[in-house]
Amino acid sequence: MEYIQQLKNVLSEILNIDTSKFISSTKLLGEISELDSMSIVLLLIELEKCFVLKVDIEHLEAQHFETFGSLTSLIKNPSAI
Repeated sequence: MEYIQQLKNVLSEILNIDTSKFISSTKLLGEISELDSMSIVLLLIELEKCFVLKVDIEHLEAQHFETFGSLTSLIKNPSAI
């Protein structure tokens, strides 16, 4: 699951936090103050570059950033949103 480590690295870089202990149930949105609207935009840009994916932002919702697991699901299947 190399992409999980990549996601942790991206989050760590964008948010400037330690993500080494993140698990699927780790709360993100509303729990990590560094995850604000601007960092979400930066995160999406970096995720699209890093994982070579295109996220349809028209269908993007807050629930996609609720937990580390929901963000992981977004990366695994971006067309599902």
